[in-house]
Amino acid sequence: MPKLIPTRKFLEDIERFRSDKTMRKKIAKAMAFLENNPLHPGLRVERIVNDPAAWSARVDRKFRLSFEPQEYLPSSTPDWSAPILLLRLLNHDDLYKHPR
Repeated sequence: MPKLIPTRKFLEDIERFRSDKTMRKKIAKAMAFLENNPLHPGLRVERIVNDPAAWSARVDRKFRLSFEPQEYLPSSTPDWSAPILLLRLLNHDDLYKHPR
């Protein structure tokens, strides 16, 4: 199980949802999936084209979170058991423009 390491920007993004109980539950669920199985089908994990080190995972239909695996295997694929840096939590279009 990878350790999730939030960045300052990620924490700032989450803070916007402090009073939204439904969204907080969705974020917690997505983070639990990411921590237990980063390739869980419900996350719909995909690479971010304009930032080759960043990936994104689905929180709900509108929001996604971006993250960066901290270690790679010799085959250049991420080591999904290594720590994961949580970068941003934004709506879909904004996240793909500004993943960090």
